Amino acid sequence: MSVKVVEAPEAGVWRVGRSPDPLALNDPLPPSDLDKPHTGNRFDSPTGAYRVLYFATKLEGCYGETLARFRPDSELAALLADEWERLGWMNLGDVPAAWRQRRIAVNVRIQPTGRFEHGARFLDVENLGTREFLKQQLGELLAYWGHPDLDVATVRGGDRRVTRLIGQWAYDQADENGRPLYAGVRYVSRLSSGWECWAVFEDVELEELSRESVLPSDAALQKVARAYGLTVF
Repeated sequence: MSVKVVEAPEAGVWRVGRSPDPLALNDPLPPSDLDKPHTGNRFDSPTGAYRVLYFATKLEGCYGETLARFRPDSELAALLADEWERLGWMNLGDVPAAWRQRRIAVNVRIQPTGRFEHGARFLDVENLGTREFLKQQLGELLAYWGHPDLDVATVRGGDRRVTRLIGQWAYDQADENGRPLYAGVRYVSRLSSGWECWAVFEDVELEELSRESVLPSDAALQKVARAYGLTVF
């Protein structure tokens, strides 16, 4: 039994990041948050030893991930809509123009250079063989956290301890000469199986292909907004 390894698309991957540098790395989580199940991003280091940038194969996936927090709660909307309108506040489900203006969409190609002499290869956690192998490697700690199985629901679930553990395992793998085996982790969004995503470790070389402003007319942005019931200003 072995893991499945894939390469990132030759055409590049997308990220919607904050201006002026959408490829800037965030600081690691503070130690007090590292062992909490619902803090941080999915494949961040569980020890704060390295940082991760997140990408999607298509812009739609980027918007799907970043706009998810704006999805309106229907119960809350029913209770507060009239009051918010009276006060002149934005409605639930409205995305302010400032959100767009503070972000840039950037397309990059992941380079098979630098420390990654095996190429820019990614651990594919959506593959059954990969998950079965990792279950053998990490099973004791997973079971301790209440996850006796490493199925699709667990990998895409909300317990960040599980996914951070997988990210750390991938980051630590090296050949006999100490060269890293994986540039990151390939996974699928928990929000839509059609959104392919890439967690890229911080020391991977990126070639920027293009960047563009986030405009309300963008087709991918509007598609996600309609699906979520949002209005993007």
